Amino acid sequence: MVERVATLVLSGGGAKGAFQIGAERVLREEFGFRWERIFGVSVGALNTALLAQHQYEQLRNLWLGIREEDVYRKFSWPMVLFRLGVLRKLGFYDDSPLRQLIRKNCEGKPFLTPAHVGRVSLVSGEYEMVSSNEPEPDFMDAVWQSATMPVLWEAIGPMAHVDGGLRNVTPLGDALNFKPREIVVIPCSTPRSERINPPTNILDVAKRSLTDITISEILLNDVREFTRLNDLVKQAHDAGLTLKRPDGHPYVYCPITVIEPEKPLGDTLDFSRETIRLRMRHGEEVARAAIERLGVSPPRLSPTLPTPEHPMPA
Repeated sequence: MVERVATLVLSGGGAKGAFQIGAERVLREEFGFRWERIFGVSVGALNTALLAQHQYEQLRNLWLGIREEDVYRKFSWPMVLFRLGVLRKLGFYDDSPLRQLIRKNCEGKPFLTPAHVGRVSLVSGEYEMVSSNEPEPDFMDAVWQSATMPVLWEAIGPMAHVDGGLRNVTPLGDALNFKPREIVVIPCSTPRSERINPPTNILDVAKRSLTDITISEILLNDVREFTRLNDLVKQAHDAGLTLKRPDGHPYVYCPITVIEPEKPLGDTLDFSRETIRLRMRHGEEVARAAIERLGVSPPRLSPTLPTPEHPMPA
């Protein structure tokens, strides 16, 4: 099998992240992909950490055995009201179990592939990328913070860090700064929003608004804009032209493959065992079909032409 070096980008999606596990396994084991770097936000940050440590079997087993209580602690509605009104908590539920899950599975193990996760501060409003070359406690906290969905779970620390997907669902810009040979993006949402029954409580409204609609739209716009600019750069390149950024540096064409679900994956917080298995299996099927359609050789530009720099500014 010919090795195919690429950068992997994993989006958010809660329990739908099981889709990424199936897709990534097929890409790596059946088509020879080797990740030079891995970027992730939200649940993609959790998957990024273990994949970058090459803990493939442990990550798969984690997902096959994961339970709702391994991720967050639910409360009755009276307790939710008490937490919000009296204790002044900033989230419906408590996701500290997720922190323990991350520590249990990731701490004390080396990163064999560079890993990068994104988080957002509700204080500054800024997105921040944290890399695995940071001290282990800092990086592990960043993984937890990146996977913390605001409103549903309480923002973390004095900077109120939450899900990096609020501003950067697919951290393509982060990945492009490292001049990758090729990018593979694995989102957890279909191109079109899934139709559901009307929300019955405020939690349903929060989940639907934040995860299913807002974050999905950011994801679609992110990938759509990258693809559009990437195509323009390639067209200019094929015509013997070089497009440049405002700072004078040329853009570079970067092959990109998006492995996305072909059918709705269900509730973001559905951790039922059968649903997880179905999502993993769907990821395997979609990845296999997508790469077979494209062929196993990555697209390349003519070596006789100058290669412009990528279409997304740093």
